[in-house]
Amino acid sequence: MRVKLVLYGALAMRFAPEFEVDVEEGSRVGDLLKKMGISTEECHILINERKVSEGQLLKENDVVKILPVIYGGYSPGV
Repeated sequence: MRVKLVLYGALAMRFAPEFEVDVEEGSRVGDLLKKMGISTEECHILINERKVSEGQLLKENDVVKILPVIYGGYSPGV
């Protein structure tokens, strides 16, 4: 079955901002990310605009968005 990936940040530069991939029936998000070498601990995962965990089953024509976690920001007094 085919799903669409939409990547952001460094992941988009590493692969491509958007592309489609074929996955086996019964695949989970974590399976796909592991196959691509993407850590599930370092990103937010959305399927069809809903936040999901790595255990979410993939379905035909799902749109999977992978957003890397961003660290940093303002720290008063530093």
